[in-house]
Amino acid sequence: MQLLSVEVVLGLTGVVILIGLAGEVVFKRTGIPSVLLLMGFGVLLGPVFHLTEAAQVMKLAPYFGTLALLVILFDGGINLHIVKVINETPMALLYSVSVFGLTIVTVMLFYVWVVQGEWLHGLLLGTILGGTAAAIIIPVTSKMNSIGDSAKVLLSLDSAISEVFVVVMALALMGMMKEASGGGGHLIREVFHAFWDAMMLSVLAGALWARLLAWLEGRALSYMLTMAAILVLYYVAELLGANGAITILLFGIVVSNMEFLVGRLAKPIRTLIGYELDQAKFVLGEFVKRMNEELSFLVRTFFYVLLGLILDFSALTVGIALTSLGLFGIVVAVRAVLTEVIGRATETWTSGERFVIAAMFPRGVATAVMAFLPVAGGIEGTESFPIYALTVIVLGVTGMTVILTIYQRWSSAEHVREAPQSSSPA
Repeated sequence: MQLLSVEVVLGLTGVVILIGLAGEVVFKRTGIPSVLLLMGFGVLLGPVFHLTEAAQVMKLAPYFGTLALLVILFDGGINLHIVKVINETPMALLYSVSVFGLTIVTVMLFYVWVVQGEWLHGLLLGTILGGTAAAIIIPVTSKMNSIGDSAKVLLSLDSAISEVFVVVMALALMGMMKEASGGGGHLIREVFHAFWDAMMLSVLAGALWARLLAWLEGRALSYMLTMAAILVLYYVAELLGANGAITILLFGIVVSNMEFLVGRLAKPIRTLIGYELDQAKFVLGEFVKRMNEELSFLVRTFFYVLLGLILDFSALTVGIALTSLGLFGIVVAVRAVLTEVIGRATETWTSGERFVIAAMFPRGVATAVMAFLPVAGGIEGTESFPIYALTVIVLGVTGMTVILTIYQRWSSAEHVREAPQSSSPA
């Protein structure tokens, strides 16, 4: 295969951005996520027209995928208000831990009994497939009128929490598999230290950076400095043994809510940090959020195209296809059953909200990135993980789109039928 010219590469880059923008317009009007359109374009460039080879693109996947994950997690963090997080966290944690845990166990058993694989590999695969996609679920639910605000916040937290679980647990498992020692105790210690160290580091870095943003109010390049801080903080977190992904998510939450936090701290601490944090909040709300939203769109767009480029249809044998369908069936069934059980037991959601919550099963960037890392890290027996993950991602987005389209049409028809009855004289 010949190398593409500079003109062709730049032209394709512009086309990818235009397709991403078109996908966002379609998504806002129809509710169909742009991931299918972007991955389809990647399939056309790679497997169909062979403009690039999957092996070459695979080398970029861990780097670009990690960058996309960091930007999306930071974007999710700065859009979460701490009061809503505190109010909805208990229910979101109960739901996320239940769905995530049962998905891991069920996938592991399926992988061991049906695929005849090792249990540790099955545990890793279950972890990779256990979390939903915040970048898809949050925009979809934000414009739905058929569910209440509490259900929307729960879905936002659930998707963010489960993506963090995927990253933390998968990295801990991969570290344990490479060391081939430590057992379950090692895994628990890894997870605890990853969360605790990330929390301490993100609080310190968030407080310092919120103070710096107050000094930088109205100056150019403040977002570029924030982006640099995110990358450096990720490196420092990984260097110190904390989980970089959870550090960036918490960093976004701390920076976004610093004015609220400072207002409730003791007076000496408030005096030390400074009262200019209301200015930092203004800068964050009007500029940093907008810039990060656009950067999030950019990296997400190119990453989904990259997934399409990597998709190797020759690897999709009958056995792998059936296994992927089985894995997809597991993640859908587990979420549906636990949503119904938890919803009825706690009497928290209406029947319509339970249906929508159960339908929010798409997997996204975290699943894709974590599926490629074991292969890139040289862990034997994980060569099929990327194709499993990509198949589940495509089926998940397609299934959610079809289910929600049918539900919204049915819901609209119900409102039309009820309108004449409610307007008729008593």
